[in-house]
Amino acid sequence: MTPGLRCLNCGNALAGTERFCGQCGQRADTTRLRFVDVIRDLLHAFANVERTPLAFLWALLSGPGRVARDFVDGRRRRHYGPFATLTVIVGTSALAIQLTGYQVLAQDGLAAAPTDLLQRHFNLLQIAQVPLLGGCCALMFRSARLNLFEHMVLAAYALSVRGLLLLVVIPVAFASSSLVPSQMAVQLFWAAWFAYFGWAGAQFYRGRPWLTALKAAAAAALAYLSMIFLIGVGARAHAALLSG
Repeated sequence: MTPGLRCLNCGNALAGTERFCGQCGQRADTTRLRFVDVIRDLLHAFANVERTPLAFLWALLSGPGRVARDFVDGRRRRHYGPFATLTVIVGTSALAIQLTGYQVLAQDGLAAAPTDLLQRHFNLLQIAQVPLLGGCCALMFRSARLNLFEHMVLAAYALSVRGLLLLVVIPVAFASSSLVPSQMAVQLFWAAWFAYFGWAGAQFYRGRPWLTALKAAAAAALAYLSMIFLIGVGARAHAALLSG
């Protein structure tokens, strides 16, 4: 045994030559989150996880920041991976939008953008928000000493919960023939999202909870405004190319 070397997931003592923990099976070289870990997470989406889907869902709903912190700190067999989870939920919500015709972007301040195109590729729009939100978190929490991919873990888990909420809203809207959300409903949705992400951030980042929550909510708001700006710039550039 190498003195002091232990599995980050279960705490079992490890020998220096062990590649996997003999207690829980997690890789022994789990350290800082890297790009290769993101790819591995997508390839091994739902394999070898200790919790059942319902237990994981409850953990995600009741403590998204704690789930993200577990994953970043190396306790990864306890939860389904953030990027694979988001991919499945976003794909399901995009399918629901296509089948029902729910106009999810109707009141999102995208008047200058090709909303029909964005609606058809809603899944890509959601996935693109992960690095955007993660980057805004990295900007707001520079002192956290986390890399971009580690900030993206929180973004992916939180966006997964937002996608689950959408999966609840779409069938209700379809059943009531309200396929275009009101402006007030959209404003309430975004206000709830900023507050929710602030709560998740207070669980994930160190520091005073109220101040951390405010900074995380500000990061979510900055990511939203950045998304609107980038879509607007892209729409104008696309229009200019067509007119030219």
